[in-house]
Amino acid sequence: MWLDQKYIGLLSGRLERFKRVNSKTYNFRCPVCGDSHKNRFKARGFLFEKDQGGFLYHCHNCNITMGFDKLMETLDNSLYREYILEKMSANGERKKTPVEEFADKMKTPKFISSTPLNSLKKISQLKWDHPAKKYVMSRKIPNSAHSRLFYAPKFKKWVNTLLPNKFESVDYDEPRLIIPFLDEDKNLIGLQGRSFNPKANLRYITIMLDETKPKIFGLDRCDRNKLHYIVEGPIDCLFLTNAIAMAGGSIDWSYVNEHSVFVYDNEPRSKETVAKIHKVYEKNHKVCIWPEFIKEKDINDIIVKQKIDNIEDVMNANITQGLEAKLMMTAWSRV
Repeated sequence: MWLDQKYIGLLSGRLERFKRVNSKTYNFRCPVCGDSHKNRFKARGFLFEKDQGGFLYHCHNCNITMGFDKLMETLDNSLYREYILEKMSANGERKKTPVEEFADKMKTPKFISSTPLNSLKKISQLKWDHPAKKYVMSRKIPNSAHSRLFYAPKFKKWVNTLLPNKFESVDYDEPRLIIPFLDEDKNLIGLQGRSFNPKANLRYITIMLDETKPKIFGLDRCDRNKLHYIVEGPIDCLFLTNAIAMAGGSIDWSYVNEHSVFVYDNEPRSKETVAKIHKVYEKNHKVCIWPEFIKEKDINDIIVKQKIDNIEDVMNANITQGLEAKLMMTAWSRV
């Protein structure tokens, strides 16, 4: 408890109208939904001590519920990492020596290569009332992922700076959310433009700059030597700790290994999705079969509409393989 209370204090500077109600409860404006936009004095977010220990966060405006550690990870990823290290040390696990920590800091960092992305603003750089920022927040995309997304005010015009005459006409241009595809060396190999218009004919436009590269999002961050997820949409990737996305709906099988877990959309009535899952377990790869209580189609909607913040726990509990996968898929399928 003392560790949680220490980090609540460290995080409090990021929380509007923060106050300590008592030794077990803290109150502040919800940093997830922004609380009331009409009354800046309303504060409907509460951290309270759980019976089994630790703190739980709940907002009485947007009804989101999550552990304190998840809230901290969402708001301040670097502080969250310090918390995890200190928690491990407190639990008896060896903490790195000052020399080891210094050596880690001296490792050569990798940065996104100089590309036309530099002419755009990251979502993390936009003001909180910017339409693109508000859209990303409405989708509950973690703050730690905002620096991976960009805003193009004129999508066609900007794409033509990468691929001249890709769009013959730039009439009826529109702003789009830019989701860059980077390879393992952080070279820009492609991108996806997501329209902010819900009635757009093409919500997603995927463009590859290097046709020799796989149409996969997340290669720059995914450690494929550890358990990792292979999902369908790049935005779903942003909610997971170690994942890549099949931007084209199919995967280059050379990027699949014994640590891979396929996570397809929750579409039991889709013949195409059922066929893809069938192919995965026929190759004896791991796959997540969504449980019955999950009603939404994809990870983003599950988090937004069902307000499930422990999505990886749900996925991990439903990983299956081989004959068991076939039996679970048969029970799940509606085709």
